[in-house]
Amino acid sequence: MPPRPRAPRGPAGLAPGSPSGIGAPALGTGLPKVPRPRRSLPPGRDPEITDELWARIEPILPVRVRRRRYPGRMPLDDRAVLTGILVVLARGIGFERLPKELGLGSGMTCWRRLRDWQQAEVWPGIAQLLAEQLPDGKQIDFRRVATAAGPDTTVTRRPTPPRAKQPSAVAAEFGMTLLR
Repeated sequence: MPPRPRAPRGPAGLAPGSPSGIGAPALGTGLPKVPRPRRSLPPGRDPEITDELWARIEPILPVRVRRRRYPGRMPLDDRAVLTGILVVLARGIGFERLPKELGLGSGMTCWRRLRDWQQAEVWPGIAQLLAEQLPDGKQIDFRRVATAAGPDTTVTRRPTPPRAKQPSAVAAEFGMTLLR
């Protein structure tokens, strides 16, 4: 007896009309020729801190004291790190995705310095000053790194959009809904 011909399979190994593949969203699933949705439009250019604005921000920043013995590597300039934080916020990307080619330090350095400024309780004043004085300051989402609960609250390293609870594809297939 000859083997039976198989139905064509999709990218997940499922048949095109299988019930498990019906409820899956089409956008951003990695299928060929399906565009991924963008979170937001990137700015035309990255934000830059002018000399006048830096003269107002620099006295607010806490002074970092280096150890005398085993001082380690020289810390990055605060202005470069602040510019890196602004690039991350303006582009809407995670700190780990900050391009090193910009010369603003690594994303982890920017994230740590932002955390230190939040714990020193100087970040809300800096963020307000930046929102008012930068040309594109109104378009930058400072709420992502705002500390509402106090100095113990840490900043997230990547943006997380709020997601509504949805039943799984299998539960939706059988008509089940969330009870809560």
